[in-house]
Amino acid sequence: MVNPVMVEATRGRHPESSHRGVAAVVDSLGHVIRSWGSIYDPVFGRSALKFIQALPLIETGAADAFHLSPQEIALACASHYGEEMHIGVLEKWLQKLGKDERILECGIHRPLYTFLGKKHLDHPEKPTVLHNACSGKHLGFLTTALHRNEHLEGYIAKDHPAQRRVEQTIGEMTGADVTHAPYGTDGCGIPAFAIPLYNIALAMARFADPSHLHYPRQKAIHRILSAVEANPEMIAGSDGFDTKVMQLTKGRVLCKGGAGGVEIGIIPSLGFGIALKIDDGNARAAEIAFLAILRSIGLLDEDLYEALEPRVPILSHKGKTVGFLQPTHFTTLLPETGRH
Repeated sequence: MVNPVMVEATRGRHPESSHRGVAAVVDSLGHVIRSWGSIYDPVFGRSALKFIQALPLIETGAADAFHLSPQEIALACASHYGEEMHIGVLEKWLQKLGKDERILECGIHRPLYTFLGKKHLDHPEKPTVLHNACSGKHLGFLTTALHRNEHLEGYIAKDHPAQRRVEQTIGEMTGADVTHAPYGTDGCGIPAFAIPLYNIALAMARFADPSHLHYPRQKAIHRILSAVEANPEMIAGSDGFDTKVMQLTKGRVLCKGGAGGVEIGIIPSLGFGIALKIDDGNARAAEIAFLAILRSIGLLDEDLYEALEPRVPILSHKGKTVGFLQPTHFTTLLPETGRH
C-alpha cells in the first residue's frame, strides 16, 4: 500500500511538493476507528513515546519518594524548549535528588526555541545539558534508578535496569514484541524501537481509556495525564504546537510530537488513541496532518481549527505570501479503495 499524500506545498495554485504519511485512530480494545496507509509497518516512535517512558517513574514509587511536583512529572514527558520556566523546574528537581547536572547523559544542544524563531527570549551564552529537550525524561530515568539504588552511570544503555524497565513498559502498553523489534539510538542516547504504528496508537488509546489495565497502572496513567493537562507549557513551550493544542482544546486533546515526523494524540472523552508518521520526517507536515485528523473525527470546530494554523504561508523574500503548506483531502479518502 502506498501511503496517501497528507500535506502538500503549493506555489500559486499548483502543488510544488508533497508529504505522504500513515495514521491510525484506535480504541482501547484495539479496534481501528480510522486509518490511512500501512499502519502495521514499523516506525520509530521517538519522543512521541515519552508518556509511556514516564510510567516507571510513577509505578516504582520514585515520584513519591522524591516528592515530585506535577510540573516535574510533566517535564518527564516533555520535549521542552529550554525556556527559563523549564530550566527553573529542572534545577529544583536536581536539588531534590541531591545531584547536579553532570549526572545527565543526554548531551547538549541549543534550546529548541532558538530553532523556532523565538527571538523574544534570551539566548543563553552557553547552553547546558538542562537545555536539552529530553533532560526531563532523563531526570525521570535517574530518579527511578536512584530510588532503586541502581548505578547511575550508563543509565542510557539498553542493558541498564532503567532502560529494561522502559522496554518492558513499551511492550506492555503497545502489545508489540519489543524484544525482537528493530532498534537504534535516539538523539538523546537511549534505545529507540521501531514498532507498528497501529501499536503506538493502541498504547495511546490505553492512556485515553486505561480501564482494562491493572489498577496501579491506571493510577499512574491518570497521574501523568493530570500533570500534562495542568501544565501543557512544560511539554513544549511558548507557542509550541503540542502546548497550543492542549491549551486551546482545554485538555480534550493531549498530544506529543516526536522527531522524524511523528505525532500522537490521546482523547480521553472518546477513549481513542491517535498515531501519525510522515514518511519523509517533516515535523510541520505531521502537525498539519494531525489537525486534519482531529477535525475529521469532530474534535475541532472550524474556529478552533483555524486558530491552530492548519495552513502555513510560504513567503517570498519580500515577505509576500506566494503559497501554502496545507493538508490535502486525505481524511475523506475511503480506506478500502483509496478514492473519494
